[in-house]
Amino acid sequence: MLLRDVREALAAGQRAVGQTASGESDRQRGVAMILVMAAIAILTLFSLEFTYTSRVAVRTATYVEAEVEAHLHARAAVELAALVIGSTDIIEQIIAKYATMMGGRRPSINTANYACEFVNAFCKGEMTLMGLQLVNLEGHQAVGLKRGSCGCQSMDDDGRININRVTDLNVKQAVFDTLYKVLERNEAVTQIGELDKDMAQLALNIIDWADKDSVKTDIEPTTRKLLEGAGAEGANMVKHSYKTKDAPFDTTEEVRLIDGMTDKMWCKLKDQLTVYNTDKLNVNTAPIEVIKALICKNLANPANEQIACARGFAQNAFVPVNVAGQYIEVCRSLKKMVFSPPFANPGRFVQFFDKLGTVLPADYAQVLQINPSRMLDDVGTSGKIVRIQAYGTSGKVTKRIVALLDTTTQRYVYWRED
Repeated sequence: MLLRDVREALAAGQRAVGQTASGESDRQRGVAMILVMAAIAILTLFSLEFTYTSRVAVRTATYVEAEVEAHLHARAAVELAALVIGSTDIIEQIIAKYATMMGGRRPSINTANYACEFVNAFCKGEMTLMGLQLVNLEGHQAVGLKRGSCGCQSMDDDGRININRVTDLNVKQAVFDTLYKVLERNEAVTQIGELDKDMAQLALNIIDWADKDSVKTDIEPTTRKLLEGAGAEGANMVKHSYKTKDAPFDTTEEVRLIDGMTDKMWCKLKDQLTVYNTDKLNVNTAPIEVIKALICKNLANPANEQIACARGFAQNAFVPVNVAGQYIEVCRSLKKMVFSPPFANPGRFVQFFDKLGTVLPADYAQVLQINPSRMLDDVGTSGKIVRIQAYGTSGKVTKRIVALLDTTTQRYVYWRED
């Protein structure tokens, strides 16, 4: 009996020990599985983070590479254009020899206006004229781009109104007359012949901002002659919490600080103004609205302005100055296609108005007659400040550069990258 009890006790103990060992083993396996799953989850997160970081790094490196490449393309276009512009003497000698060989007259070519034609030939490997392919350099070494593209446009800045020409009252008068006519044609609400006080004040504010003195410039309303005022300038600037600069404009964008200048007006004027060292307006490149303003300013008989420069009352009205502007624009476009300046000298521009009678009704041609001496004081046919607008692309990246080159010194006076 005792022996049987001992055996049963031993068996029960073995069973109990076996059950205990088996439970602990299950728990250990469960803990191990949890640890393994946690480790796998952590490693997965690390792997995903590494993959994401790697992809971002690769994309960033690709974008940076494309950005640098696009920038270099745009920079190359600017430098090539500047090289062509600086080689005017060489180009003129080549043209002169070619003209002599052909027995013809040497053409007058402004390299500033056509420099980018050469640049585009290097960028694209071809040059076209009026839709015809003149040169095909595709496949030649150092011509064309393996990746991306580049190109540019160039024109002189002398066709714009120089708002920094405020050295004395006489010079201020010339700037005011032209600037006021541009403002008047764009924004005036008065009848032609009447002085629009708001536009006149805006023009005076622009002049007073750039001149060195702190005395406001006034105007005699009847004669529109400028006068040295007696009060301090910039009275209207108090509300803007800054004062009149009394120093030259650094950029045309600075005009937006002038009291009376609106965003709408700035959008119309931004391509008609310059702050660089230009003298007479180059009629070969001036915006057509500036040329219209010059015509209205220099009419032989100011009383004809009411008819010649009518504005605002009818969108489709047959306005003489608008028709003259259209003919000038057509002339400039055709001459540019054949690499020839529209007007070889200021005298040719003045003579243009003598020939209007052949294309316009006699009455309209008569009201557009100009005062030659006054017009010659305002206009020229050449320039020395060249604006180069270049672009470069690579992949999805586009870089743009605007540079202004002083051709007298071959130095850049302005540089902006976008």
